[in-house]
Amino acid sequence: MTEYQRLFLVQARTDFAVFELLRGQPELPACHALHYLQMATELLGKAHVWKDGPPAKISHAALVTFLKSLSANQHAQRQLGYDQQNENWQQLIRKCKPLALQIEKLAPKLALDGPNPEYPWPRAAPQTAPAEHTFAIWQALEETPAGRSFLSIIRRLFHAAEAFL
Repeated sequence: MTEYQRLFLVQARTDFAVFELLRGQPELPACHALHYLQMATELLGKAHVWKDGPPAKISHAALVTFLKSLSANQHAQRQLGYDQQNENWQQLIRKCKPLALQIEKLAPKLALDGPNPEYPWPRAAPQTAPAEHTFAIWQALEETPAGRSFLSIIRRLFHAAEAFL
């Protein structure tokens, strides 16, 4: 792991810890936990992107690219408890991508005038505050098997990241 990657991973892990803390506080609006989840997963993706030094293009969209790279990463597969040539691994990564894309799109720059956990929207004439919005992605993460599985794999990726970044 390069020093660049280590720096991104350190910050990503602290953001993920705050996500977990906020997730355990149901009296708080979901936007706060989602904000930290979006930042943590973006930084985890960026830790991967920075393996060869500064990238040519910096984007908030790093998580899906990272997950795609994992689908062929046999070392990561073994670290996370999947045997080689295991179709379950490929399927798990494929199932994670739609939720990962939704989380990426929570970044205000990618959300454009749509829901994001940081700023009221639409930008020109705000009508909705994140704290008052019901985020479909939050409900998917909390209430569906796919969402719980996604959070489980993200948690495991944070735990074992040094082994395959």
